[in-house]
Amino acid sequence: MGSVRVQVRKDGSIPLPKEVLEALGAGPGSYLLLKVVEGRLEVEKTTYDPWTEGLKKKGPASFEEIMKKQKEGLQEAEKDFMEKLKNPPEIRPEDRHDFWD
Repeated sequence: MGSVRVQVRKDGSIPLPKEVLEALGAGPGSYLLLKVVEGRLEVEKTTYDPWTEGLKKKGPASFEEIMKKQKEGLQEAEKDFMEKLKNPPEIRPEDRHDFWD
């Protein structure tokens, strides 16, 4: 495929002609990776995996941090549950469902 000239739209988007999309094997819903190399734009078809992207994210809400917080929360809930099993609360007469009938 040869060169194709396109005009940048007012909103900054660039329409890709059907021939370019077909040459890339791309269509609606496809992901394209754009790179600027020495003043040239390179376009290649790629995939997007949100889980992989989440693993790459570093910061306070990284995937590892979220999993760590979830594990800590589960451990705390288990500890609380086991403590209540050892020392169950006293059941008062008014706690029974038939007391108020």
